[in-house]
Amino acid sequence: MKACIFAFLILATLMMSSETSFAITKDELLSHISKSLGYGVPKKYLTDPGGDLTNSSVIRLALESMGWGFVITVYDQITILPEWSDMDSLTEISKKISPPLPSVLTDDLGSTFSEENIKALTGWLELCKKKVSWKDSFSSEGTTLTVFKHGLGDPSGPANGDLEKGVNEPLFAAMITVDMDAVNCQIATAVMVGANKAPLATIAVENYGVIGGINGGYFAGAKPIGILRRQGHTDNAKFWPQRSAFGWNEKGETIFIDGKEVASISSDSRFDKYTEMLQAGPLLLKNGEYSENTENIRENVLNMRHPRTIVGTDGKRVMWAVIDGRDNMHSVGATIEETRKVCKWLGMTTALNLDGGGSSSLWWRGNTFSLPSNSNDVERPIPYGVLIFREGSGVRQ
Repeated sequence: MKACIFAFLILATLMMSSETSFAITKDELLSHISKSLGYGVPKKYLTDPGGDLTNSSVIRLALESMGWGFVITVYDQITILPEWSDMDSLTEISKKISPPLPSVLTDDLGSTFSEENIKALTGWLELCKKKVSWKDSFSSEGTTLTVFKHGLGDPSGPANGDLEKGVNEPLFAAMITVDMDAVNCQIATAVMVGANKAPLATIAVENYGVIGGINGGYFAGAKPIGILRRQGHTDNAKFWPQRSAFGWNEKGETIFIDGKEVASISSDSRFDKYTEMLQAGPLLLKNGEYSENTENIRENVLNMRHPRTIVGTDGKRVMWAVIDGRDNMHSVGATIEETRKVCKWLGMTTALNLDGGGSSSLWWRGNTFSLPSNSNDVERPIPYGVLIFREGSGVRQ
């Protein structure tokens, strides 16, 4: 009898041990993640899952540890919109990320995470260290928002750098593609909303019928550098020597003006029909080829990695894009040479660099799809932006 009781106790102990071996704490999980990634993850990048770890919360913690928290935010913002309200952020990421997440985690996101799946998770993280990328797009009212990211963050790495550092750091970009024949784009100033400068989001929401928006060209104080023409009115007539420009009108006609070839537009009637025009530089691509002209822009602006704002075309549509930067976990930004490569990857044949750095911002359907690079994490006020309107709408007069 005693032998039977003893055997039963041993069996019960083994069963309890087997059951409890599947439990894992958040700290234990993060230890496995950090070991796989090769760095400790600062807590400020991580959310608190609360309660037992599920497959969903483990995927979220893994992505946040990689510096991919803003990718989750992108979907969280998209799912606010009625067209995508039934979408689950982590499910969508698992469909689009490469390498794909382990199916033992994605097949049932709500299940409690099992210790036996640690190997699958860490194996996936090891693959991500070599190469990881994601891309998605959302279309609405004649516009398409495209977002993409590649690479892993590194909390001990530089927030930006120079070209010699390589190209394997994290990079995030967002782009709005529009058919200029069907969608109205206009330049809107902060003055129209009662200020000399205002964040892009403020300029956008203070105008009616806005689908999207992006920051524009360079400025000093609250004054634009180079020509600025809006709705046929010229705010600044000075065409900055050797700097390139982009113009368009309500008919959908567009033009990229090469600053190397055009010294002034004031006496050239070819440019009169373009009711919207801004100037920046340098020209990045021209007819599918790299444009190597630096346009007398400072070397540190060209060769250091910074956030970038771009306007480009594939020959049919116009593309307004932002590359985030100055963040060693989210996105380190790009040099001008790297920006040219990104433009080609995005399908542009001609492209112009606009005002980047802390000014870079992209807004679509009520949310900002870029991260501020300023030290206070607040969007920089700008004197004007380019707004994309619904049919029948335009800049508030």
